[in-house]
Amino acid sequence: MTQLFLDYQRSNKLFPWAGTVLLLLSLGLLALADIYYQNLTERISYWELKSGQFQKATGRKMGNSPREIKDMALEIKHANDVLNQITLPWDKLFQAVEWSSGKDVALLTIEPDAEKHVVKISGEAKNIEAALNYVRHLSDQEIFNGVYLQSHQVQEQNPERPVRFALIATWKDTL
Repeated sequence: MTQLFLDYQRSNKLFPWAGTVLLLLSLGLLALADIYYQNLTERISYWELKSGQFQKATGRKMGNSPREIKDMALEIKHANDVLNQITLPWDKLFQAVEWSSGKDVALLTIEPDAEKHVVKISGEAKNIEAALNYVRHLSDQEIFNGVYLQSHQVQEQNPERPVRFALIATWKDTL
């Protein structure tokens, strides 16, 4: 009887294509990662240079202490809040509120909140119908997303019985 030799690990292929393709693909990804790394390094050096120029121009040194970082974050937040309030087109908002009032409605207070994009309005109307018409006219304005009557109260002590009301109107983000 002849001896039989079985080799299950040996490949019949002379050249392993799958391994070669995987190796080339890995090398390509490595080259792309290197290019990306170089790009990030250039960006970091650019912004470090700009930061140094800013420090020279303002005469301030940017510290790394937690207190200085917190103070700088508060300054930036305050500056952004001021910028948001300045850039809102207040004229459009107030014109829409005043134009809708008519002769039967007197506005008492207007309290805009720029951060929440909300304006609280209180007023007095000749009757409930005039108050509801005012809410309807405000709702028809393109500047507002929604107008909601918050409260109303008939002034019983006044012989003309006017209606005092409060409403909330939210305006669109893009005015």
